[in-house]
Amino acid sequence: PFIWLPLNLLVPWDLFFAYRLEGMKARLRALLPGWLEAWYVLEALNALANFAYLNPGATFPVVEADGPVLEVEGVGHPLIPDGRRATNDFALAELGEVAVITGSNMSGKSTFLRTLGVNLVLAYAGGPVLARRLRVRPMRMGSSIQVNDSLADGLSYFYAEVKRLKGLLDALREEADQPLFFLIDELFRGTNNEERRKGSEAYVRALAGGNGVGLVSTHDLELTHLADSIAGVSNFHFREEITDGRMVFDYRLRPGPCPTTNALKIMALEGLPVGGGII
Repeated sequence: PFIWLPLNLLVPWDLFFAYRLEGMKARLRALLPGWLEAWYVLEALNALANFAYLNPGATFPVVEADGPVLEVEGVGHPLIPDGRRATNDFALAELGEVAVITGSNMSGKSTFLRTLGVNLVLAYAGGPVLARRLRVRPMRMGSSIQVNDSLADGLSYFYAEVKRLKGLLDALREEADQPLFFLIDELFRGTNNEERRKGSEAYVRALAGGNGVGLVSTHDLELTHLADSIAGVSNFHFREEITDGRMVFDYRLRPGPCPTTNALKIMALEGLPVGGGII
């Protein structure tokens, strides 16, 4: 402070360095986007490497254009701890296949869709996956999971879901080098039973045979009958058991439609009215 005043009285010290700083900012403005892009890539690669370090059981996937559409063994969700994580095997052999996943409440349908989605994102990013083995073709990815309404845009839940599903169908039908891998959780849950069933059947028919593969989870057991009339549609399910008055889930994916339901059981266990009384 004591030198600054006489120095600026003798020479334009501040003006000179302000001029130099403005020139440096102009030169850095052109270089900064490249620096930030390199930093973003480094940060992403570091995150993937850290994930591999924290999960010694993770393996690197095989992504090849001439391989199977999807083959995965022992796949689990990375955010579920080891002691609680259930793993499953799953495969889709040909483009155009649609797997309809049915099951009781809390049995694992939504989590399984997220499990596949998260691990495929990791695979396409070049990172390891939480599976014993994963082979997949290069594919685009799309999903309709946890759709939200919007007060700001004036969208109800159902209309937001319809717009998301329309986007997925457009992506499936467009001519693209890579097929679409889609994950759809609970088709048309925002409307009544009859319209949901009719709309879901029509939508699954539109998905089957297209330039993509994917999974559709649903509580509507009527959709399982589509496997009898549409080539490429197959059924899988999760189930539960009642042990000592408690529901027990093993979170294992099984072939075929779900043979059980548990909505009324959950209501009864929590003391809600079921069948005209409280159980």
